[in-house]
Amino acid sequence: MTLLFLISLTVSCAQNEQDKIIGKWKIVSVDSGDFYLNTKTDSISISKEFKKVFNDSLALDNVINVAKMTYNNNVMEFDDSGVFNQMIDNELKMYGTYEIKPSIEKINVLLKDKVNWETDYELVENQLHLTTTLYGKKSEFVLERVKK
Repeated sequence: MTLLFLISLTVSCAQNEQDKIIGKWKIVSVDSGDFYLNTKTDSISISKEFKKVFNDSLALDNVINVAKMTYNNNVMEFDDSGVFNQMIDNELKMYGTYEIKPSIEKINVLLKDKVNWETDYELVENQLHLTTTLYGKKSEFVLERVKK
């Protein structure tokens, strides 16, 4: 009886957590350590090390412009059937399935091309904070709900 209760409690908690994540979320900031971009304030800051790599101002401007194009209208959607979509300027860029692991505060996304993307998450008021490791570096994304 106790085991059945624990299983139902675990399933219930996972479902409640999924209900909080379901919806469309717009990226409002990204921090890769090398650069920080806030799409709401249109502000950007670049690390000294990153500036050294792109010491040509034209190359650096190109990187900044690509980052802005990538994140300005970037929306992630987690639907109630476990499907994940990521769209930029309303064009589908990535899709797959997702699973929420509330006990360890992770979202695991399996993209259609078999790429497995695991990210830590935290819900803070109306924002979804995602922290992941890309190319060996920690990146942090802050998203705001567009609609449920």
